[in-house]
Amino acid sequence: MATRITPVRPGESDDPEVNQLLTDGKEGWWQDNEMFGVIARRPGLLKAIVPVFVEFFGKGIVEPYLLEMMRIKTGEINRCTY
Repeated sequence: MATRITPVRPGESDDPEVNQLLTDGKEGWWQDNEMFGVIARRPGLLKAIVPVFVEFFGKGIVEPYLLEMMRIKTGEINRCTY
């Protein structure tokens, strides 16, 4: 059986920037923090990848319905509940 990684929640990190990125991801354009919470286990990676996601997904380049379909398919591929 695969072990699930527990996501970091906003406010749980010792790094204020990570906490802010997680809060922004949950309350802002992404509206979901599970993936970012897992990535936050590597704070440098989270800080590097969030601007890419914001640029690509957060500015309307990918339409909302397509973004949601991408999330669903990624969850299916990774056998995770979304």
